[in-house]
Amino acid sequence: THNLCMCMISRPRLQVFFFSGLLSVVQPAIESVDNQVHSLRISQATLKDCIDNLSRDLTTVRDMQKDLPNLEHYVKKLMNIKRRVATVNSVLTNVQDRVQTLQTRVTKEQARKRALLDANYSGGAMS
Repeated sequence: THNLCMCMISRPRLQVFFFSGLLSVVQPAIESVDNQVHSLRISQATLKDCIDNLSRDLTTVRDMQKDLPNLEHYVKKLMNIKRRVATVNSVLTNVQDRVQTLQTRVTKEQARKRALLDANYSGGAMS
């Protein structure tokens, strides 16, 4: 009976079923990555703001106190870290854009396959 059942389902329908199953597995993973990237971008922006504030505070303290040790080295380190955070944020933005594009494509392909399946099913039911 299993072979008979498989013979009754056309190859295009099997492909659509397979693709739909694959999409149902992949789409939650894509959404999860998208959410994680979004959260990481928010964290990166918060970190950048904190570094900016600390850098301004250190500059203010340095300008106010003449007898303090030279903080220029630390300010430069902070600026370097700030640049790295900006670079990571840029990469994350690109990754999130790509993930969103992929998610859009998956959704469109899933809708196309479902429409094809519906058309094949409707056409087969009328025969």
